[in-house]
Amino acid sequence: MHIDEAAEAPVNIRVPADRSQVPMIRAIAETLAVLADFSLDEVADIKLAVDEAAMTIIAGASADAELTVALTAADQKFHAIIRSWFPADNALVQQGFGWHVLQTLTSLVAVHEGETQRDGRLVAIELSK
Repeated sequence: MHIDEAAEAPVNIRVPADRSQVPMIRAIAETLAVLADFSLDEVADIKLAVDEAAMTIIAGASADAELTVALTAADQKFHAIIRSWFPADNALVQQGFGWHVLQTLTSLVAVHEGETQRDGRLVAIELSK
């Protein structure tokens, strides 16, 4: 999959890649899931999955990078792509308890990495529920 920085989704969020932004992203994902008539358990799963994916991307992102989040919720399907620029020598951590939780809560988790350039590469976590 090619990581499209200008991907269109019903909700696109672009914020600094900072942990302080995660509660707002989680709240928006929750609102979309509620409006799409997901069950309360599914809404909780979606919130936690989006939170974990955002924190994982932020942990590896460049110091001055932006976090871009594209969210879609319709027809009992939730889809998110969370991406940011990573320094060339940073790798996305795909292990540990948080990664296990992310895989357990979603029907799809995929990592996409763009080609390395001078200032790093674009890394994304795609998830669906």
